[in-house]
Amino acid sequence: MNQQNTLALTFSPKAIIQDLVSLNKATKALLAVMVTAQLLTFVLSSDRSGLAWLTLATGLAAVINLALVDQGKQSNFFWGLLCTAAWMLVALHSRTFGDVFAQGFAFLMQFSGIYFWSRSRNSEKGELEFKKMSKLLAWSVLILTIATYLVVLTVSKHLNGLQVYLDSAVLPLNIIGQLLMTYGYRSQWFAWIAVDIVQVSVWAQNIFVLDGSYAVSMLVLQIVMLVNALYGSWYWYNRKA
Repeated sequence: MNQQNTLALTFSPKAIIQDLVSLNKATKALLAVMVTAQLLTFVLSSDRSGLAWLTLATGLAAVINLALVDQGKQSNFFWGLLCTAAWMLVALHSRTFGDVFAQGFAFLMQFSGIYFWSRSRNSEKGELEFKKMSKLLAWSVLILTIATYLVVLTVSKHLNGLQVYLDSAVLPLNIIGQLLMTYGYRSQWFAWIAVDIVQVSVWAQNIFVLDGSYAVSMLVLQIVMLVNALYGSWYWYNRKA
């Protein structure tokens, strides 16, 4: 597939709409619930600051991206770029530096994902072909995760970050999730489930630390992301690799 076709499948309005329309009923239903949760949280909040609007945009882009990733749709990377860029700004404001690094890495990895997904795409289904991870790769992933966690923990302590022990787990888990996702490995979902559990805990505590209802919006986003990760793992493991 040439570069022009790859970019069209990722960024053209036609491809973006077609990928959303072609989602199965279960994924569409989950997407509707996730979008509703984001909108309802925002509406019920009294916060209409710029940060609150940015958080809403982050959440909407994130849940659309997640639904498309669930079914291996190429245009997920369009929404992924929007989501990670906005998320970095929210994380900077909240001084969760592990999250800042994680979203920065995720932003860069979107471009690699665009390339590799377009070459592993099933043209008939319009979805990515999923892969299984070998034992050697699994051990390598575990060692990389632990090493990265220790580095991020040291940096986060130096920068006086919030909830450093939990927050420092975000980057290594995101690195693993993004790498496995980029190459189409089903095991990525274990990393996403783990990072979502960590993020739910972090943002649940941030509600009492940070001013502004945007923290509530981020907590709701993390909860729906965890639900989506459970659904995504079910979908990827029940479809032939």
